[in-house]
Amino acid sequence: MILLALVLFLALAAKPLKVSSSVASTCPDVVREAWSTTDEVCTGTGRNQACYGHIMLEAEPQTHVERFEFDQEGDIVSVVDLRSLRLSQMDLDSGAWGVALMQLQANIPDSLGDQNATLVLFGDVNIEDTFEVVPLVEMSVTSPHVINVRTLPTTEANIADTLAPEETVIANGRLADSSWVRVHAPNGQNGWVFAALLDGQDALDTLAVVEPGSVYYGPMQAFYFKSGMQDAICPEAPNSGILIQTPEGVGKITLLINEVDIQLGSTVFFQAQAGNQMAVRVVEGSAYVRANGIAWTATAGSEIVVPMGEDMRPSGPPSRPQPYDISMVGALPVDHLPREVVVHPPLTPQQINALINETISPAAGQDTNGDGLPGSDDGTDTDDDLPPGLVDNPGLDGALPPGHGGDTPPGLDDGGGDDGDGDTSGGSDLPPGLVDNPGLDGELPPGHGGAPPGQTKKDK
Repeated sequence: MILLALVLFLALAAKPLKVSSSVASTCPDVVREAWSTTDEVCTGTGRNQACYGHIMLEAEPQTHVERFEFDQEGDIVSVVDLRSLRLSQMDLDSGAWGVALMQLQANIPDSLGDQNATLVLFGDVNIEDTFEVVPLVEMSVTSPHVINVRTLPTTEANIADTLAPEETVIANGRLADSSWVRVHAPNGQNGWVFAALLDGQDALDTLAVVEPGSVYYGPMQAFYFKSGMQDAICPEAPNSGILIQTPEGVGKITLLINEVDIQLGSTVFFQAQAGNQMAVRVVEGSAYVRANGIAWTATAGSEIVVPMGEDMRPSGPPSRPQPYDISMVGALPVDHLPREVVVHPPLTPQQINALINETISPAAGQDTNGDGLPGSDDGTDTDDDLPPGLVDNPGLDGALPPGHGGDTPPGLDDGGGDDGDGDTSGGSDLPPGLVDNPGLDGELPPGHGGAPPGQTKKDK
C-alpha cells in the first residue's frame, strides 16, 4: 500500500495545477487575504478534518469514498477520506496561493477530544497520505481486574497503558494465532492485549494479521510530501512548506513523514524536495528525528536536515542539529496558530553543542548497540536497546516514563506480589489488579513467559 501511495503521489506531483486568471494582486495583499480567509472559513475544523483555506487546492479522495466535495474555500472533509492534496504556489495574476488547515489526533489520547495537532500547509506543497484502511473491531475488557496493554505481544514487554474492567477499546490487528490483539489504547498509543481478556472473540478473524513490531498510523499520521524551498516572492510571504504545532500539555505526537520518524512537542516547520533534503526547523519546543537508524533531537532555534532520494525517502541519516537561517522561518504564520509562540532566534553552534552535551542520550546520536552508529536501535530489548515503540525515549532525558521498564504504572502498588492466587511470596507474580492471564490456574498461555505463540517453554 505504501508503494502504491508513493507511485500515486509522484504521479500527482507531475500534473500541472491550473489556476484561473483575474485582476493582478500584490504579494502582501495575497498573503493578508489568504490568512484572513483561512482564519474565517476554517474556524469550525474539528479533529481529523481538513479545511480548504485559500485558492487553489486540488484534492484526491481515497478510493473507497463515493461522495467528496473539496472544491472551494470553507469546504471541510474528514482526513480519512482524503488521499492527496496539492496546493498552488503564489500567482499574482490570479491572486492564488494555496492554504489548507488540518486538525489531527495522531496519538493524542481520546479523552482530550478538544486537543489536536494543527497542520498549516501553504504554497507549493504536495502531500500524499499513506493511511491504510484496515478492519477495526470494538472490544471490551471481560476481566474483573485492571489489565495491561503491552508494547509487544509478550508479558515480558513494557507496559504502555492499562485498561479497566469493561473498558472499551478499538482493535486494529492481531497475531496470526489470534493470541494477542493490537489495540488503540486510551492514552493514544497502540499496544497489545492478551486476546482472552477481551470480548468479541468471534470477530477476531476479521482483524488483519500484523507483525509484533509493526506500527499502526492513523489518518494523515504518516505521509509523503514535497514542497518549494526558497520560493517566497516578498518579505511578507513565507516559503512553501508545512507548519505543525502540537497542543500544550499532551506530550509528544508521533508522525512518519517521508518515512522519517518524527516526534514533536513543539512548533516545527517542514520543507522537502526530491533528490535534495527534508529540513526540520524547530521554532519552539523540540523535535526528535530518526532515519536510517540514527536519531537526533533539535531544540528551538535549530534545524535537522535529512537527505532525500528522488523517491522522497531518506537517502542517508539525519544531520546533527545546526542553527537555522532566520530568513527561512521569519515570515511563518505563527500568529494564526492555536498557541501563541514567538519564532526563536537561531542558536549558535556553541549553544547547540552545550545542549547536546547536557542531554546526551540515545536520542542525541549515541551508539546504543555497539555497532558504532549513533542513535542506532536494532529493535530488541537488550541492556542497551529499548523495544520498538519506545525508541530512544525522545524528550525524556534518558529517563523511562512511568509504567515503562517493567515498573508498575503510577498509582498501582505491587502489594507484595499477590496476583490473586493466594501466593504473597512475590517472585514473578503481577501486582494485584494488573493481570495478563487471569483464571488460568497458574498456567501461562502461549506467548507468555518468554515462549513465542504456539510454543511451550521447556524446562532446562
